[in-house]
Amino acid sequence: MVAKIISTFFTRFFIAASNLAIAILLSHFIGAAGRGEQSLIITLVSFILIIAGIIGSASISYLVPRRPFITLIIPAYIWVLLVTVACFVLLPVLNLIPAQYITDVCLLSLMLSVLNIHTAVLIAHQRINAANLPGLIQSLVIVLMLVLYFAVLNDRSIRSYIVALYCGYGLALVVSTVMIRQYFKVSGKLSAGDWFITAQKLALLGLYNQVALFTQLLSFRISYYILNAHFGSTEVGVYSNAVSIAESVWLIGRSIGTVQHSKIVNSTDKGESLRLTTRLNRINLAVSVLVIAVMACIPGSWYGFIFGREFTQINRIIWTLGPGIVFFGIVLVLGYYFSSTGRHLVNAISSTAGLAVTLLIGFIVIPRWGSYGAGVTASVSYGITAVVVGYFYWRERRGVKSKA
Repeated sequence: MVAKIISTFFTRFFIAASNLAIAILLSHFIGAAGRGEQSLIITLVSFILIIAGIIGSASISYLVPRRPFITLIIPAYIWVLLVTVACFVLLPVLNLIPAQYITDVCLLSLMLSVLNIHTAVLIAHQRINAANLPGLIQSLVIVLMLVLYFAVLNDRSIRSYIVALYCGYGLALVVSTVMIRQYFKVSGKLSAGDWFITAQKLALLGLYNQVALFTQLLSFRISYYILNAHFGSTEVGVYSNAVSIAESVWLIGRSIGTVQHSKIVNSTDKGESLRLTTRLNRINLAVSVLVIAVMACIPGSWYGFIFGREFTQINRIIWTLGPGIVFFGIVLVLGYYFSSTGRHLVNAISSTAGLAVTLLIGFIVIPRWGSYGAGVTASVSYGITAVVVGYFYWRERRGVKSKA
């Protein structure tokens, strides 16, 4: 297990480093305003992924050991296509991004949704290294394409970034498809009941999980739209870079959680799953505090040197974000426990509590304090989320001990 965690950590570290390189390239070549516009586009893709995942990645990883594979993958593909078609119809009406990006957002969301499904299948089969590979390929290709467009072809536009996404997502999708092809074999005859039961379980488990993810993402990113409305895309660009740096701390928790998830979904020993989660959470918390402290101590001039003169206030934004980043690292590991045991409702409740706090104070604090207000709002929201999920986890442990 330790080897898998280390392998996953270094994979996610490479991906985080690639994302940092992407942020640096975008910041230097298209500026804070362009970086802000890019953040709004990729955030919309993330929201679509959550809707597409209602019958998708999280519920599939839980059900793969329990249901016939073909009855899982086909409904997931159909749902993703339906969501994509709905986005083509609705996005022009919602006016969330410029019209010229709508087709790209829909197609990129489709590609990434299918890729996430394939990754979930690999994780459920405990093929952790194989599951990590598409992410590595995706990040590397995007960086290389941006270097080609920005530095060699001198095409410094959002369009070049979108083309880089197509290349990265596309190649990763091809690789992941090859990796899961062996599971498409149908053994025995499947009844209509098999399809119905599986689809029902997919939808129910996925709905709870995606509600959790949707409220999480809305809590994380609604500040972008508030900042954009009051201060413009330049402020969004600066804040999004600070968020990208601070949230890279979560690669520790996500690396631990990926292996933790693959272990727990294949286990029937609740006591051992709880002990594993507690042990991993302590490790995650200690390392996260250390890393965020280092980030907060880096002078603003260094961030200005890395990203450009518009970004010197990043370290002060990280001061406001830091406590929340640590709090949410706890949520990640404990949340993986509940999702791995099919209790997505717990995560949905805790993330909804965090969103309620964001909505309660964000529209007051952010217009007054800008990026600093967004950071404070995030920290309070993440802290409440950690308290709620921590309470449910404490009840879980107490219940198991009382039965022992």
